[in-house]
Parts: sequence; C-alpha cells; structure tokens
Amino acid sequence: MAKELTESLEKYLLAICELLREQKSIKVKDVSSYLKIGGPATADAIKTLAARGFINYVPYGTISVTAKGASAIEIKRYRRNTISKFLNMVLDIPEKEAEKNAIAIEYSMTEDVLTKFVHFLDFMGQCSCKEPKWIKSCKSTLQDGKLSKKCQACGAEGRGCGCCGK
Repeated sequence: MAKELTESLEKYLLAICELLREQKSIKVKDVSSYLKIGGPATADAIKTLAARGFINYVPYGTISVTAKGASAIEIKRYRRNTISKFLNMVLDIPEKEAEKNAIAIEYSMTEDVLTKFVHFLDFMGQCSCKEPKWIKSCKSTLQDGKLSKKCQACGAEGRGCGCCGK
C-alpha cells in the first residue's frame, strides 16, 4: 500500500500550512504561486489531499487544514527536526545539509523503522547523560578518521570496553 502522504503531497501540505499562517484564507492559485508549480498540477494535489482527509477543499473555494492534516505536519516537522539535530550535533553535518538529508532519510525508511529511529534519537536527546561516551568517541573518530585506542580495545576479544567501561 502506498504511503498516504508522499513527499510531493507533503510539500503541498506544508505550503498550505505556511500560507495559512500568513493569510486567513487561501485558494489553489495561492499554493501554486507559493510553490511556483502550475495550476493544474497544484489542483490535482489539492484534490488528492482533500480526498485523503488532510485538508478541506471544494473546487474554486478556500482551503483549510483538517485535524488529520495538522497532526501529520506536526509529526513530520518533529521527525525532521529530530533527525536534522542528530545529523548536525552528533555527525557535524552543516545545518542546511542536515535538513536536506533529514528529508531524504525520512523517505528512505519504512514507517516502522522511521518511528523506531526517531524514538531512539529522541531518547538520546533526552538522556540525562550530557553526552554519552560513545557519541564523543564517534565524533573523535569522524574527525580523526580512525578509531581511538580505547575504541580499538572494544573490539578485542575478551577485553572490556574502553569507551563505556563494560
């Protein structure tokens, strides 16, 4: 079964939400102008979003976001922000590149894997440890291009981990 909200449809839904923050009411032509996409393509996407319950729309009328649409956007923004922060803060990916890659990551995973991945990143962000040792070791490895002696010891059979003490 295809995803209910594809990357393309999501762009339209995000645009609608942005426009509604700025204006009280919007029409298809507003979305079309905002995205710089032709009217017929925009109208088709709007009709699909309405049919799937993300927006309210009648031809030639105004567009509004449903509770389902608002919830979907909130989830999407949270996921992207969580992934983007991880890429930026842990992997030192520049912010704009992290945002772009967060979108690509989101659409490359199945829903269940994405949910677990975001929960893991969220957990790590809320963990009471200031920065787990493995994250510090990862950053060091990324910067130096090689494992530290402590990390090399982790892989040695029968030895405790030099990073976490286990």
